[in-house]
Amino acid sequence: MSALSSTVVAPPIWPGFRRVPLASLRADTVTGFDIYIAVDGSAPPVLYRGHDVPISQENLAALADRGRIEILVPSSQEAAYQQYVENNLDLILADKSTPIEERSQVLYESATNLMRSVFDSPRAPEMVSRSKSMVANAASLLRNEKVAFEHLLSLVSFDYYTYTHSVNVFLFSYMLAQFAGYDDPALMQDLGEGALLHDIGKSQIDASIVQCEGKLSDAQWLEMKKHPEYGHEILRQHSAFGGIALNIVLHHHEKLDGSGYPHGLKGYEIHPIVRISTIADIFDAMTTRRPYREAQETFPALQTMRNEMSDALDPSLFRMFVEMMGNPRRDRAYV
Repeated sequence: MSALSSTVVAPPIWPGFRRVPLASLRADTVTGFDIYIAVDGSAPPVLYRGHDVPISQENLAALADRGRIEILVPSSQEAAYQQYVENNLDLILADKSTPIEERSQVLYESATNLMRSVFDSPRAPEMVSRSKSMVANAASLLRNEKVAFEHLLSLVSFDYYTYTHSVNVFLFSYMLAQFAGYDDPALMQDLGEGALLHDIGKSQIDASIVQCEGKLSDAQWLEMKKHPEYGHEILRQHSAFGGIALNIVLHHHEKLDGSGYPHGLKGYEIHPIVRISTIADIFDAMTTRRPYREAQETFPALQTMRNEMSDALDPSLFRMFVEMMGNPRRDRAYV
């Protein structure tokens, strides 16, 4: 067994703590947060390493060998833990001694946490470097590990939140572009940034509208339809994002038949990369649960998209998306 392959997490979770995967801890680092352990839920957590004490490879190996053990961080130190993971994400994801399912879990959680932060402070200067780094790290894992997408699919949240939706749309968009044969690193980075940040404009819309549990009023819907333009303006002001990213943010709700918004573009007025993000966006919205409706299963959702949106979506890209979702491990080269 790898020193980092311990799978140990079982209820109960102790009040005031959160579980963290062993894979998120790196040897020879000072974490900046306290590490507690609890064994078999039989006794309260005990301090294992203080926030200013280095953690060694021997410590990690000992934790892996302890059997059923929970690794815990005080909830009050959540921000320090998330920053630590983000700072070390490239090393965590590249460590092949850690099972891919554990690395995928760390990536999905870290990306979700980043998007919470982005929606809270979309104009923060550090948003640019953090988003770009997250896309680069995720792209590296998706390129280099054939089964990473499959494992990430198992982690996709079925409850709709704007931040998890952003991560999901990134995953679906990146993989569909790769499946369709796009491989230029700069273009794929640009696409990833646009897909991850496609809904950033919703940060400028009143939460009562974004989180509405029923049908929006006409006035609310008109305001909601402004989020692509709000998002485009935020990214434009950062002056650090490429044309593809800006295009995705502004046009991911455009449809080939002209029925989309905000500009009612038609056909080839819509960039092929943007059409990829549109398919990803619709699919994730349909397969996540809302307060007013249940999530659809994958293939009923795809069937609905085929039957009801054939004039709105790129037919070639949609066929590829169906093929990809039917076999997440398959490369386009073998189709």
